[in-house]
Amino acid sequence: MGGAAIEWQSGDLGAAFKLAAGNGRPLFLYWGAGWCPPCNRVKADIFSRPDFAQRMRNLLPFWLDGDAPGAQALAAQYRLRSYPTLVLYTPDGRELTRLPCELDGERFIAALDIALAAQYTAAESLHAALTGARALDEAEWSLLSLYSWDTDEGKLSAAAEQPAVLARLAAGCPPGDACARLHLHAQVAAAGRIATGGPAGNASASAAQAAAAIAAAADRLLTVFGDLRLARANMDILVNSGVNLIKWSGARQAELVAALGQAARNFAADASLSAGDRLMAVRLQMRMVRIGAPAEGMVDLVKHTVEQALEAEADPAARHTLVNTAVSALNDAGLPEQAEALLQAELATSHSPYYFMLSLASAARRRGDVAATLGWYEQAWNAAEGSATRLQWGTTYLTSVIDLSPQDLPRIEAAAAELEREIAANPDAYQQRNRTQLQRLASKLALLTVPGPHAGALQRTLTANL
Repeated sequence: MGGAAIEWQSGDLGAAFKLAAGNGRPLFLYWGAGWCPPCNRVKADIFSRPDFAQRMRNLLPFWLDGDAPGAQALAAQYRLRSYPTLVLYTPDGRELTRLPCELDGERFIAALDIALAAQYTAAESLHAALTGARALDEAEWSLLSLYSWDTDEGKLSAAAEQPAVLARLAAGCPPGDACARLHLHAQVAAAGRIATGGPAGNASASAAQAAAAIAAAADRLLTVFGDLRLARANMDILVNSGVNLIKWSGARQAELVAALGQAARNFAADASLSAGDRLMAVRLQMRMVRIGAPAEGMVDLVKHTVEQALEAEADPAARHTLVNTAVSALNDAGLPEQAEALLQAELATSHSPYYFMLSLASAARRRGDVAATLGWYEQAWNAAEGSATRLQWGTTYLTSVIDLSPQDLPRIEAAAAELEREIAANPDAYQQRNRTQLQRLASKLALLTVPGPHAGALQRTLTANL
């Protein structure tokens, strides 16, 4: 299970919490799946690090695989959904914080050290910050800025309230690195509605106030983009959301494009980063072409970087996430044929070929090739391993048949019959991620005008249990 020097626990999470309490050790929980590219990135770039293994000697590391028996029920109990989710618990079982999986290895270790030294949980620090019950020290602000807001699942704030919560944190934090990161979080969460010092999209704000907020937000972005150290510290946010931050800024876009472009070039040249992270930086440069960055030489740069990275990487986990990034980069560069060829070539050696089959299905769908689309979705389901994974892949296949070929009743009937068998054999079928998939399937089955016997039976089963 990755990280040979780490004694991962698995199976009975309740027993693991008791063991951690008895030994006075924090519990580090990893929730993931074998096919998930970000999970494989975490395994390759973080779990394999000697300094991570050294930290784990003083913790109880627990590996909760999404396909393990009872895992989805446990995920519902502990509010785990997105793969991967990384949670640190105190020895007495309280949730201390959730750590962002997108950080590079060096930054992740720094974030983990901050969390391990924390005197308060993230929830306690957030409550103090929002109520003014006490002043937060620098370490607490850092803990909140390095919290994984993307995988919060309502532990610190309801999803609908998160933009306003982050805006209040950003408005109240003292100047510094943590505050710069909280402002980035707030702008991403606001989805383009500049939120500085109050709820996002406050209709009562005057035009002058709105203009000032936009200008201030753009200034903050330029400060982060243009500072080599700050940009590197927030690379995860910039790579994932930098283009949208510029689109949403509403001001100084040409300067922002130039500054983020330089930051991306710095990331791509940073030898301390993994090949996958450097490729993500090149992909960011390619995506910025759409918002005004120079296009000259970018396609060749993407091709060269992909070839160079793939040639040097043999580790299965690292290669899995690298191929996934490479396919996205090639598609962004307008090279879909090369992207498909890469996917095809990986099927024979990948530890999760069924994941790449979904990507091939998506490529065929973009081409308008219905037969190939459904063929790849069906192959992916047939090859998929693990109860939760098979349920997700089977649901994806059947919903796609209903979408693209609703007249193909034999195909719908065969898939519905098999899915009903798998659901009946899966005690976790109506839990957490599984439940979400079945809710999606139920809405699609409802679109069938005259469902066949198996589709009708499956629809009744789902209606009775969801």
